[in-house]
Amino acid sequence: MDSSSESEGAMASGSSSSETDDDKPGPTDAVADQGKYKIPKDTTQGRAWNAEELAGFRRMWPNLAFSPDSFLINATRNELANMGRSRTKESRVLTTRHVQNYEIASRPVRVEGGVDECAGQVHPSRFLRGYVGDPQDLWLQARASIDLSGLAPITNYEQSTLGVGDLLTARVWEEIHNPGSRLLSIQMLSPKSVDAALLAPDKADAPKAFDSLNELKMAVATLDTAIQRIMPWNLSFRTMSLFLLQNDFGVADLTGKTGRLSVTTGFVNEIILSNARSWVEKRKYLSHQELSNKWPSFLARNSVLIRAEEKPKKTNSRQKPNKSTQGGFGKNKPRIPRWICLKFNNGSCKDKDRHESLWDPNFSLRHVCSKIGTDGMCCKQNHPENEHK
Repeated sequence: MDSSSESEGAMASGSSSSETDDDKPGPTDAVADQGKYKIPKDTTQGRAWNAEELAGFRRMWPNLAFSPDSFLINATRNELANMGRSRTKESRVLTTRHVQNYEIASRPVRVEGGVDECAGQVHPSRFLRGYVGDPQDLWLQARASIDLSGLAPITNYEQSTLGVGDLLTARVWEEIHNPGSRLLSIQMLSPKSVDAALLAPDKADAPKAFDSLNELKMAVATLDTAIQRIMPWNLSFRTMSLFLLQNDFGVADLTGKTGRLSVTTGFVNEIILSNARSWVEKRKYLSHQELSNKWPSFLARNSVLIRAEEKPKKTNSRQKPNKSTQGGFGKNKPRIPRWICLKFNNGSCKDKDRHESLWDPNFSLRHVCSKIGTDGMCCKQNHPENEHK
């Protein structure tokens, strides 16, 4: 072993007092040191190790094979020795492998020409690694490549496998293909709006409000899923959806208040409109941190809608029931959802579950029970109404 190696070995043993006997140089190191490869001296004046020197270190200490060059080129020899001789844990090996894979993934890949059919055969480039950069930057790249009005709308996306689609009317498909749409609102996906659109497709009525928080949650999930099918690069709706989930749709901030559902619905619409403006003006969509800052300010601006719930007034037990409400529901008689197949419930439907309706080929009907219970809720179980128990 040459003098420089001996002196550096002494420095390593003196500077690293925490090393155990297992971490000290072993016979394999001595054999490697006596080979043709001469151990380079420590880095001086900021010089980085070259490729030949790094290859020599990896031959001496195989553990360094899992570390990318960017981790090693500026390390001192003592640091490399400690890294190479230490008993690397599996988690650390995985971490260094991930970093090395990231460096490989960030290199340009030449994509060969080929055929791509959206409804059948697809190009192999669709199966490349997903974009690992900032999704907001990807949004800006898409804006530079796609026209202001977005993509040409179609309704042929297969949704039954994902379990969504019952709330996606032709008008909703029209708007969600355009990231800059000023007409899209979350109420367009409410069950009442869907029923109205099916009864009068050409009638431009205002979207109907949600009746429950679960309806709003389903509408947000449906919208997010549909956007991912149309534009996988558009993560603006996914960011909003995750924020709402983490915030529990504002339940903690609005418990015991009136107008909870309308306030949360208004917040969703404000975010949709803000991101639409960002698309038009070539700006980034709202990030999770920006949504976190926007939520309390939105509540402050809409404080007039948020009030403490009034306690229900006590009623006289001897009071005679109102004739208009006798027998159950009165004027507000519950309706069977339009997406339930009535022929299935009376036993005359010969189609399989989830078949297209007669009035709209893009709208599917489901084979579930249409029985309305005493609580005003539809059964929706997988059996016809005549088998309801």
